Amino acid sequence: MKAGADRLRPDWSSLPPALRAQVETVLGGGHASDSPAHGGFSAGYAGIVRSADRAVFVKAIAADGHADSRTFLRREIRMLRAAPVGLAPRVLHDIDDDAGTALVIEVVPGRHPGEPWTDAQLHAIAAEIARLTAVTAADAIPPAEHSMLPHFARWEQIAGDTMLAASLPRSLQRRMPQLLTLQVSLPAALAGTALAHGDLRADNILIDGDRARFIDWPHARRGVPWLDGPLLVPSIEASGGPTCAEAWRVLRDHGAPHATELLPVISAFTSFLWWNQAQPDIPELPGLRAFQRAQADPLLRWLDELL
Repeated sequence: MKAGADRLRPDWSSLPPALRAQVETVLGGGHASDSPAHGGFSAGYAGIVRSADRAVFVKAIAADGHADSRTFLRREIRMLRAAPVGLAPRVLHDIDDDAGTALVIEVVPGRHPGEPWTDAQLHAIAAEIARLTAVTAADAIPPAEHSMLPHFARWEQIAGDTMLAASLPRSLQRRMPQLLTLQVSLPAALAGTALAHGDLRADNILIDGDRARFIDWPHARRGVPWLDGPLLVPSIEASGGPTCAEAWRVLRDHGAPHATELLPVISAFTSFLWWNQAQPDIPELPGLRAFQRAQADPLLRWLDELL
């Protein structure tokens, strides 16, 4: 698996002319060129759009486009407006009308980590998570115990699905009572005031020099410190990097707690991935289930080690 999702985005020309015209007005010089982003799980356009004098990053979807993608784009606009300057991309303009929805932000420099993974990349990412963890999230950013439940608590459904439960490693099948108990403790384990990106995986990270920047913020949450850690490490291992346990040791160098202190969160994210990878494909989001499956496998192994 690559560091992140591997798929082509829609072209700039696929957007309604009225929506493109409004973005071009923001550019102040009309459309000169564009470079669609490669990857991510949204049915909308995402990429750098340039005029003769300026470049911006645009995320946009038509009013009649994929409904969930438009919902997440609207949510990202709200989250970025509430996020601290310097930690999240700066919003330049947003549009939401009968033509569609668009978000115009600064171009964040850098390259996605991985291919290959390096210690420097891991330490840069860990340092950035530590910066987020030190911030008290704004009230407009939803509490994790509200936004992550119930869809991050899937052990009960897995236990009730004979085929899905039987596909788990045998040791985890035997520990299902313990996993169900951990799920009961999840709301309290998620609670806190620290800012979290909420969907931190390799393709939502850019490395510029010795600094990591996080992009794609619709799932920002307010919760337990280091909430982003368990969400991140399986994508590192799945894309050829260090194991979850090895990556976590780097996070600990920057202040993360012992992984067992976040065991209910790790267990919950494992259940989320294992449940979702078995669900039907979403035509508008090709590759999503395979992407989830690739992350579920290392997380299952790590969870087994921690129990």
